This record gives sequence, structure tokens and C-alpha cells, in this order.
Amino acid sequence: MTATLTRTLWAERQVEELLSLPLVSEFVFRGPKHNDPTEKEVIDHLIVHKGNCILLSQKSQDDPRRTVRKNELWVLKNIQDAVKQIHGVIRKPDDRPKWCEHPRRGRVEFPALPHIVQGVALVETWHPVDLNELAAELPLDYQGVPMTYMSINDFLNVVMQLRTVPEIIEYLNARGELPSASLHIVGDELPVFELYLMNGGNLKGCSGHADARRATETHGDLLQAALDRNAEHQFYSSRLEHVADALARRDPDYAQGLPSHALTLFDHGERKNYLVLQEILTDMRLTERASMGKQFHELTEATAKREQCLMFSAAHCDGKDWIFLFISSKGTAKSDLFNIATGLTVAALAYYQKKNCFVIVDRDGEHYDLMRSNPDYQPTVEDATAGEKHFGRLRMRTVDISRP
Repeated sequence: MTATLTRTLWAERQVEELLSLPLVSEFVFRGPKHNDPTEKEVIDHLIVHKGNCILLSQKSQDDPRRTVRKNELWVLKNIQDAVKQIHGVIRKPDDRPKWCEHPRRGRVEFPALPHIVQGVALVETWHPVDLNELAAELPLDYQGVPMTYMSINDFLNVVMQLRTVPEIIEYLNARGELPSASLHIVGDELPVFELYLMNGGNLKGCSGHADARRATETHGDLLQAALDRNAEHQFYSSRLEHVADALARRDPDYAQGLPSHALTLFDHGERKNYLVLQEILTDMRLTERASMGKQFHELTEATAKREQCLMFSAAHCDGKDWIFLFISSKGTAKSDLFNIATGLTVAALAYYQKKNCFVIVDRDGEHYDLMRSNPDYQPTVEDATAGEKHFGRLRMRTVDISRP
């Protein structure tokens, strides 16, 4: 029994760490608990995003070296236990307060769970397993919440490829339109996922795993182009993921060199504002985050080649009331850089006629400084003049971010 518990805990920690890389640790929770009447784990993992959440229940094998048949029997038995845990949370999401000990945030309280948008039952298997004989016990919808069945490995691969909660939910919803027989297969996700990428983010007309496999094998050139495109998105997305992750750790010397009025903008005591900044970055779709990340990457690479300079660029997405301002500097004093960033922020708001501005500063290739504008700020005539001066002559390019 000790070996089983040890490997189970090890597997849960591994999943937590892998999910936290692209999704950002602050929004991934392992083992939320409540008192029932003694302490009881509610669900294995909770992924939270803007008032919504995904429930993950995972079952790991104590000995994954089983024969194919024994592996199948183990999966058929344990998938049902994973489902029971999810159903229990869906039935009573608010029956009592819950909490989680988070590796970076400490104890996080949940007076009520966020709105549940997906339940995902995960099992460890290295061979495809057909669950259709248990279809009656494994519903595809439970009290209005879509249910998904996957292997742990397949789900982690999907997360590492798509990297954002909006994209993951879109994939699970698209996958949910497949024939029900296909939705009760675990351990054979690759052809379905590759077809999704190849089709630009949809599975329309797909009749199942065999159909997806035929399509991707027939159109290998289109598949390779989609995989290459996705790899590029992952690389540039990782630049902003790194920024979001770095926000969790404040520079112990952050106050040094800042003017007094700048210091009033920081949390004193418990840090919470950084979560607001992180959430802005995590709310992007992969193509959006990658496009922004590429622009930031190119800016910092150009700065790195110079002895001393300050460069900036701006980006925005159609339909969103945000302008993103990227600044990269070498050799600029921190106090001067703060004043420059503040001036460019109000100028950008005026020029692009947006209500919100998000600023990322790369300082000397060693530090990130992040800011967001006050949404109540009203640009002045002077701001409009500065906006025309600083942004009116910038080269503009349009990037299509409509497909994975």
C-alpha cells in the first residue's frame, strides 16, 4: 500500500508541475480539500481561469509494466473511480468551504468553487483502451458539464501543445462533437489531435480515430506544416509564459532607484496585484500570445546587440480593448525608465484609442517590470500629441491569429 500511495503522489506532483509550465502555477491547484467532517481531498487537480474551472481526476498505476490485458482491466476499473470523484464535486460544488496548499501562494481559500466548465477523467495507460462496454457508467455529460476521458499522457501532451486554457477548452469542446464511440477510447489521442491542428482548429466531419488517422496520413504535407506552425507558436508563447512566471517572485531590491510615487503602486504586505497581471497574459489564445511573444522577442534581441539603447513597440488585437506596450532598454536608470514607460503608456492609450494598456519592460536583459494602466484614466490633449509623436510613424503589420 505504501508503494501505491507513493507513486500516486509522485504522479500527481508531476502533473501539477507540467500543467504549471504553460498555464502558470498560480492557476493550477493540486488536491483541494474540505472537512467531511475530517480533512478530505475533493479533486486531484483544479485549473482555474477567469471565474471558470476544469476538474481533473487522475488514476495512476502502482505498476505500469502490466501486460496489455491486465492494463486494460486496470483502466476499466479505475476510470470509474475517477469519474465518481468528478461527479461528486459537480453534484455539490458549494456544500462547504474548500482550500488548497499552493506551492507559491500558500493556503488558498475557495468559499465556493468557480463555475465548472469541464470534467476530465484521466488514467495512466500506455496502450489504447476501449471503454465502450462501460459507456452507461461513463456519461459524456453530467448535470450539464461535459465529460472527457483521456490517458494522463495524452492530456498532458494536449496541454503542452495548446498551452492556454481557452485553447484547451476549445479543443475539448471540438472533440466532444465526435461520435460517442470515439469518446470512449483512451490512449489513442494523437491522430485526433493532429487532425485538429491540420484543420486549423476543428474536427468537423471526422467520424473517429480511424478517419482522423487516414486524413493525416493522406495529407502529410499539410500536417507537417501545421506541426511546424504550432512549434513556432509554442516557442514565442514561452516568452510571455516566462514573464508571467517571473511575476511570482518580486526582486528583493525592487524599491531601489524608484521614485516615491512609483512605490505607492506596489502591494505592501500580501501580494495580490501580480495575479491580475498574470491573468491578462493567461487569457490569451495561443496564436495571440505567440504573436505578442514574437514581437517582444524581436525587440529584446535587437536591444541585446547594442551597448546602450531604449526601444519600444506596440500591439493590439481586433475586438479587444487592450494595447500592449513592449519596452526594452540597456543602460537606462530605473527611475528614468519608469517615467518613460508612464509617458508612453498614456500616449499609447490616446493614439490607439484603447481603455487599457499592459506594459512589459525588459530592463538590461536581467529584469522584467510590468504595469497596467488605470482603466478610468482619460487621455489629455497632451497625451494625444505625444501619441502621434511616438507611435504615428511606427511601422504596422497585420498578423492572422485566427487559426492554431
